[in-house]
Amino acid sequence: MAKSRKKLRSNKARVNPILRDAAKDAQVRSKRIQPLMQQLQSAAVNERQMALGSISVLCEDVHMRELFLREKLVQEVMNRLLSDDNTEIVVEAYGLLRNLCLEQGYDVAIYMWRSDIWVSITAGFEKLIESLSSLAGNAKASIESRRLLFDFGDNLISLVVALADGASEIQEQLIGEHLPQLFHVITQILKYGFIVGDDNKTCTLKITTQLFNSVLDLIYDFASDSATFMDALHAHPDLSQFVQTLPEFNILNGSELTHVLVQGILLQLLDESITFQQAERILERTCAAIQPIDLVAMKHALNAAEQEKELVSLKNTEEFSSKIKSQSDNTKRAMMQMQSLELALEIITAVTELLASQVERGSQPLPGTLLNILKQVLPDLFNVLASDFTSHVLMAWNNLLWLFLSLEINVFELPNEPWKQLWSCIYQAGNDDPRVRFGKLSCVWALLKAIQLHHNSAQYLEILQVATVDFVHSIRREYENAGEVNSEDQLDLRLRCCHVLFVLATFQQHVDVNKEVGLFFLHVLSQKDTHPQLLVEVADHLIDIYSDAGFDYDLPNFVGLGFLDILRKDVLPNLRSAFKFVDKNKNPQLKAECHELFTTLGSFIAYKEGERS
Repeated sequence: MAKSRKKLRSNKARVNPILRDAAKDAQVRSKRIQPLMQQLQSAAVNERQMALGSISVLCEDVHMRELFLREKLVQEVMNRLLSDDNTEIVVEAYGLLRNLCLEQGYDVAIYMWRSDIWVSITAGFEKLIESLSSLAGNAKASIESRRLLFDFGDNLISLVVALADGASEIQEQLIGEHLPQLFHVITQILKYGFIVGDDNKTCTLKITTQLFNSVLDLIYDFASDSATFMDALHAHPDLSQFVQTLPEFNILNGSELTHVLVQGILLQLLDESITFQQAERILERTCAAIQPIDLVAMKHALNAAEQEKELVSLKNTEEFSSKIKSQSDNTKRAMMQMQSLELALEIITAVTELLASQVERGSQPLPGTLLNILKQVLPDLFNVLASDFTSHVLMAWNNLLWLFLSLEINVFELPNEPWKQLWSCIYQAGNDDPRVRFGKLSCVWALLKAIQLHHNSAQYLEILQVATVDFVHSIRREYENAGEVNSEDQLDLRLRCCHVLFVLATFQQHVDVNKEVGLFFLHVLSQKDTHPQLLVEVADHLIDIYSDAGFDYDLPNFVGLGFLDILRKDVLPNLRSAFKFVDKNKNPQLKAECHELFTTLGSFIAYKEGERS
């Protein structure tokens, strides 16, 4: 599949975090949280509505959300509010669960799933389909009742996506057991709300754009993860035709997100069969869809502090209410635009990955118009979005850099020198987010490969100040600090660190840098707790680095520092012991790599023993 990175929808808190000390937490709990939780049980509808609305707003803050979750907010909403007599409360309750699932991820998603949230969702779907059927024959239905129904459908569909994103086992179960039901719901929504014009070129939405986007998002999200889902989609008579013809329609009342999602779905349909012309069209349309977005206005609408300032000066109740509604509408639109930009970067990342695969297979040269997009349009776009979408931009840059390497295009020779903006982004980005750390290391690795192939590599090594002992130490710190993240991310981060150090160690005339890398690699290879995959990669790198006695660092470092003895006495025994515990039944590929590496390392040691004799 054309697998772009998983959508990263979780937003940081948009208000200042509350101080974390226990005394303040207890005060907040007794004065704010518990009264609101009690109000959810009130007999008065308006009190329940106000409490639910306040909780939804407060849960946008990370710490407040944690405090509410400790008070069993999820249980209360699921057990009480999803079956409330008031429809507005039910609709907002599903929306709150969706937001909690998106923000908290696995733990909340699994808890909901194991608490049979699917039973409630199924009942909600049945009510939605029944109401859509009634609405089709009721032209006099009020605007408010239609809006409420479409919001209900939107919250149900987006909750399903949030659950699937939260845990892979939930998505597997949804696809394995509940796909016919999901397809039926989607089909009924589209049957009512997706109206094709007489010209067969335009279409109008009778449902809200937000509900339509949620339907597209579910299709894109599942398609980007599951071949089984794609097979079922192709086999479905109605939905197969819908997704095949969707890219050719002009959706008159679609949003930026609508148009980006359409391109994402098209990309999943094409997958590895994508042509250069199709890739160019997807990139063009994706960039065109997000071009109208005003970043300044979007960020303003998402800035809670600025929104509050605008309200302070208003004294008239009517003006205040009007401003609140306007701000709410602007915030919803801004969040949609933010998702559009994130998704656009994911699509670009996936397209460049597919193009690189095709280039490596030896396909025809890329058209000049496509090259122009890759060399000018995309770097300019990345520069604009880098500060606000750092992790997405870094991963998009990473794929583009490797595509450039496959095409033998040197990024340091591009017009407008986009590498400078990229290096600035790498230098300024923080390390709190593992995705940013991963993206930074990936881009540094690719940039070093580009320098390696440049005719004047010394110049760029000097400009970037990377061929230094201090830089090696900084990457080593990244390696050591990777222990702060989960095991899967830890391995990925440490592999990236070692790839960066490997390239650095191969530059001639930097014997001191090579020495630091060589000693570090031997240290990693001698540690009993090093992951077997790391042992394989690092040993392979070490063999490449010291494969030739003619390298200027080989004599002073490999020979002079006794690397051969360390390999024989420390590394080989450690690898032999570590590789024994790799289960060939659970991980046959890694077991084969371990066996091959151990044999190669033995041959390398024998070669180095006689190389200078």
